[in-house]
Amino acid sequence: MPFLRPDHRWYKLSVSVNRVLISFLGAGLSNFIWLAAFLTLAEKPPGGPVSWLLWFLAPPVTALGFCYGIILFDCYVKKRSSLLSVLPLPLVACVIGAVAAFQFGPMFIGLGMFALGGIAVALREVHLWRQNSGDA
Repeated sequence: MPFLRPDHRWYKLSVSVNRVLISFLGAGLSNFIWLAAFLTLAEKPPGGPVSWLLWFLAPPVTALGFCYGIILFDCYVKKRSSLLSVLPLPLVACVIGAVAAFQFGPMFIGLGMFALGGIAVALREVHLWRQNSGDA
């Protein structure tokens, strides 16, 4: 098939879309692990120092999940990505999403982190796609 060549633009688009989807899986897994730790370790009733520490750890853990998904996919397609090149944009987006959604209730931070983190990863892919298509 002609669109399965690595130099074809639809192939490059499918790689970017798959990278975003795998990053969502990584973020979902890391958020699930954070939630399990929160439900296990947080004080009853919440509000103590351990609960606050776990609340503050939610955005970095979710951002690391987004990054882990991207790095895992890049290892699959034999491309090298460092954590420091991938982490800043999802981290900032997850923190902003958590702060913006916290006013609606603490458990809504997951929605804010996933929404803005996903947008950040998609914008990163658009930037990389344009950067790489300009080199060709």
